[in-house]
Amino acid sequence: MDVKKGTTTVALVSKDGVVLVADKRVSLGYHIAHKNAKKVLKITDNIGVTTAGSVGDIQSLVGYLRAEAKLYEIKNGKMMSPKALAKLTAAILQGNRYYPLYAWLVLGGMDGEKGYVFSIDPIGGVSEDEMVATGSGMEPAYGVLDDRYRPGMNLDETVKLGVRALLAAISRNMGTGDGVSVSVITKEGLREYTNDEVDAVIASLKEGA
Repeated sequence: MDVKKGTTTVALVSKDGVVLVADKRVSLGYHIAHKNAKKVLKITDNIGVTTAGSVGDIQSLVGYLRAEAKLYEIKNGKMMSPKALAKLTAAILQGNRYYPLYAWLVLGGMDGEKGYVFSIDPIGGVSEDEMVATGSGMEPAYGVLDDRYRPGMNLDETVKLGVRALLAAISRNMGTGDGVSVSVITKEGLREYTNDEVDAVIASLKEGA
């Protein structure tokens, strides 16, 4: 299964939270099918995912995860942890391994004061890391991340790094493009950056800030 189709997403752990970054292009072979896709999705107030793969499979899986996370919250009186939701996601994908869902998720979230990032492949393999890039532009993105990422970066520094890595992918990969979306998860919850805020980050990078 080729999981490096027409997108790039980045997830990073900072000392203050988790940063999720993605492009907005949906490609179908050499055709650009959509230019404003939402690839960073909220699961709960403390967990989000970046997505790569089939739109239909992703929508189905994310809808199921949202429902299961809500049921857990109702039954237990607390939100599901990122680690528990990553395990649930892996179990769902592993259970469908003979008829796999074409979905590669990177799950990021907060459990108390600590941030977590998990890469979950289409047949349920899970790996935890502090920096993850997925999709067709992952090589140029990792080139930036490997050079510049360091543990303990603050949230603003991590957002800038995630955007820088995504811009590198856009400049080198034809399946990646049409803008950048950014979400951050802190102990206060998940917040999506506005277009103006993303533009300000990009402008600061161009100015060398």
